[in-house]
Amino acid sequence: MLNKVKIHKTACYNEIVEFEPKEINYFFGSNGVGKSSLGKVISNVSSYPSCEIYWASSPVDIKIYNKQFVKDSFSQSNQIKGIFTLGKDLTDTQNFIEETNKKIGDLNTKIEGLEKSKSQQSEKLTKKVTEMQDKAWSLKRKFEDDFKPAFVGFMSSGESFFNKCLAEQSNTSNLLSEKDIKEKCNRVFNDDLKSFDPILDFTFEELETKEYSDILKTKIIGKEDIEIAKLIQKLDNSDWVKDGVDYLQITEDSCPFCQQSISAELRKEIESFFDETYENQKIELKDFIDSYKTYVGGLISELELLSNREIAIIDFQALNVKIDLLKEQYKNNIATLEAKQKTPSVPTGIDSLKDILSEISTLVTSYKTKVEENNKTVLNIKSEKDTLKSEIWRFIINELDIDLKAYNSTKQAVNKAISGISESIKTTKEEKGKLEKAVKEKEADVTSVKPTVNEINKILTLFGFTNFSLAEAEKKGFYKVIREDGSEVQETLSEGESTFLTFLYFYHMLRGSTSDTGIGQDKIVIIDDPISSLDSNVIFIVSNLTKELIRNVKNKTNGLKQIFILSHNVYFFKEVTFKGNGNNKWKEEAYWIIRKLDNNSFIKEHDKNPVKTTYELLWRELDDIEKINTATIFNTLRRILEYYFNILGGLDYEKAVSKFEGEEQIIFKSLISWINDGSHFINDDLVVDAEPENVSKYLKVFRLIFERLGHESHYNMMINNETEIKVNANA
Repeated sequence: MLNKVKIHKTACYNEIVEFEPKEINYFFGSNGVGKSSLGKVISNVSSYPSCEIYWASSPVDIKIYNKQFVKDSFSQSNQIKGIFTLGKDLTDTQNFIEETNKKIGDLNTKIEGLEKSKSQQSEKLTKKVTEMQDKAWSLKRKFEDDFKPAFVGFMSSGESFFNKCLAEQSNTSNLLSEKDIKEKCNRVFNDDLKSFDPILDFTFEELETKEYSDILKTKIIGKEDIEIAKLIQKLDNSDWVKDGVDYLQITEDSCPFCQQSISAELRKEIESFFDETYENQKIELKDFIDSYKTYVGGLISELELLSNREIAIIDFQALNVKIDLLKEQYKNNIATLEAKQKTPSVPTGIDSLKDILSEISTLVTSYKTKVEENNKTVLNIKSEKDTLKSEIWRFIINELDIDLKAYNSTKQAVNKAISGISESIKTTKEEKGKLEKAVKEKEADVTSVKPTVNEINKILTLFGFTNFSLAEAEKKGFYKVIREDGSEVQETLSEGESTFLTFLYFYHMLRGSTSDTGIGQDKIVIIDDPISSLDSNVIFIVSNLTKELIRNVKNKTNGLKQIFILSHNVYFFKEVTFKGNGNNKWKEEAYWIIRKLDNNSFIKEHDKNPVKTTYELLWRELDDIEKINTATIFNTLRRILEYYFNILGGLDYEKAVSKFEGEEQIIFKSLISWINDGSHFINDDLVVDAEPENVSKYLKVFRLIFERLGHESHYNMMINNETEIKVNANA
């Protein structure tokens, strides 16, 4: 059955109208509000692109009785498709078909359950796929700036990006760290990529020999075997004495410190203290210092030349920091060496530059490697880019590793479950097909169009339609309409006769089939105003036949699953909804009113039967003051007053008019004036289009008429409480 209907952009349904029908549905509305359009949409929704119907289970056939059905299926001048039914004396066959159809129904239920389980499994996988797509897409957003060249072609949606991830699960490229792969991206994907002159290795193998010598630890002093040596050693001032000797070259025989005369013997003895050994050691010290300065200074110059090179892919900041540290340590060592030169008698030593130079060497090696890789990339740019793209996807897959394992596990389980369910569906459908084939074979053997002819002619005769009847046509499986003398009617049936006959045909078609098989198939029924041009007796039988269809739906017999009854006739509507004693609403049924306001149709459900009499319907037009049609409000009020006071309550016009004054009296006269012209027909209309601001005035005087003429209790009984509250608020 259908559990939801949406109708839009069809007839007067300018706005979306949605409702949820039950098994039995009664729709009431006047002509032109959209009842027939609703029936057409339900029976042939594919012709209405803005409308939709929603099935609670598998779709079934929909049969509709309307003007188009009469036109398509029943022409007085043509042969009519016969309705095949089972003969009444074929009890065993009937039981077989009923029991088999029940089994087919059970199999359909099983198939629906399996299909639902299959859908649930698919939804489970779909949910997991959506979850994975979101996670993969978050990685895409995170790394898009760096990895964009590899992502090109897969950035349109999370679905396409995730599908690429699935395809890359077997990727065996090198797995790089995030830092390394980003650096490689900056190099390989650089549009300004070019080659650079190689960077040479930075070595300092001779450092150990250049920064160590025994001369540094040696106390450089004069001869020790002369007399004055004892004094110099005792005073430990050989360096001071040496300075004095050097100054004697200027002062000649005067002491450069105290200016006293020095004897030639003393001078000779002092000068002999600083012998050849002393001088050789000083030369050795000087040579060591000069060699040290040359070597280390050369290393520094080499590094400064490197740091000043223009290599776009290298930032030399780290190297410059190291060079500054090297210079500082070198400067301290030179100061130590110069102090040794000044006071050679003092043993000393310098700090090794090995550690800082090792750090610099490592840094230079990284620069060298970077340039080499860059130059290699320049020579093999396409291959390098392809390799990097593959490494990027390898990196992405590794980031999703845990989630992909969970996804693959879920997918495997779901696919296994779906495979098993699909096999069960296949087996069940095969079993169902065999049963359906058996039913068709039985039906083909024993069905006939004759019983339907007899049943329809019996009803026609019972209700006085004796001048025409149905008969089997010469063509097997067809009917024709004939007169009493056997001649065909040839377009001579009245509208009432034709309408009654077509409804009987439709009624029996629901119980049979227009082919020799398919008699017991499930179906939904739509009946759209079947009582045009029928008198009250015929309306009564049509109503009772319709009620029989309703009972079939309620009792789930004859394959009828759901019914929609559409009518504008109060008598017919009351007949098909009447249940006798205990006239309570069934849980399987729903009442609907279709109305049109400002050329826009809408459908409203009611908890109980909203159609009582035409008089009550007029009062219900006042239920929603916000949706009152200003073009008809005057006629609605006038009709209520005319019907009640002239037919039910009585009205003294002169007495009544005296109870109003001013504008209220004018409104009163306009509402009451037609009552005195002798017309008692409730369907005479007066075209008066009231302004919205005047509606409240009409409603107020309408209420006052009942109050001032002593009929307030009747007004309170008929009016909707919410309407009364709004009228008072606007008064």
